[in-house]
Amino acid sequence: MARLPIPGSDDGTWGDVLNDYLQVAHDPAGTLKSGAVDVSAIQDDSVTEAKLNTGSGTNGQVLTKDSGASGGFAWTTAPVTSVAGKTGAVTLVKADVGLDNVDNTSDANKPVSTAQQTALDGKVNVTNGGGETYFDAGNSGTAITLNLANGNVQKLTLTGNCTITLTSPASGAYRSLLLYIFQDGTGSRTITWPGSVKWGTAGAPTLSTAATKMDKILLDTVDGGTNWYGSAGPGGF
Repeated sequence: MARLPIPGSDDGTWGDVLNDYLQVAHDPAGTLKSGAVDVSAIQDDSVTEAKLNTGSGTNGQVLTKDSGASGGFAWTTAPVTSVAGKTGAVTLVKADVGLDNVDNTSDANKPVSTAQQTALDGKVNVTNGGGETYFDAGNSGTAITLNLANGNVQKLTLTGNCTITLTSPASGAYRSLLLYIFQDGTGSRTITWPGSVKWGTAGAPTLSTAATKMDKILLDTVDGGTNWYGSAGPGGF
């Protein structure tokens, strides 16, 4: 077993004994052999920060294995530095991940999104036979604007020779407006229709002139009100 020379005992062989001892941990060039120093040979707390080169990192970085780096390690940014803007021991609530409206409610009480509710509001109500939305637009005066959003069946009482304006509905779907047009107690009131209403070869209808009589007019559009297609139903009710 290799050992250090013993004074007074190794006369004439000191060099050989010392070389045998040194060759256990050194190569012929004098450098330490790979594996010559293992973990058990390193004293606890004996490796300084300078030896680890920890000063080259920055706050938040971690020392990771990197075979391509000098020494086999490199400082890198931690893959996750915060969650929903929180750091440290993170505790999340539903609002942190965009689930503010989620609750453990029954199916009947679960909320729907604003977009879903808007779409549902635009559906035809088929309760009790699929009733249409009815709206009384009141007295016409000499000018009135009719908005399909108020209802797709509307009543209008002519109280003067009236110019009608139609509010354009949302495009992308078939829309229709059924008008119940009543003469007032005087009668013989007329309507001037907007240029967007097309009547075909028959032209605009002639309304009943007798007092309190009613005519039905249907207007529909498939392009958001750019063109309305008009047709006269039965009249003189």
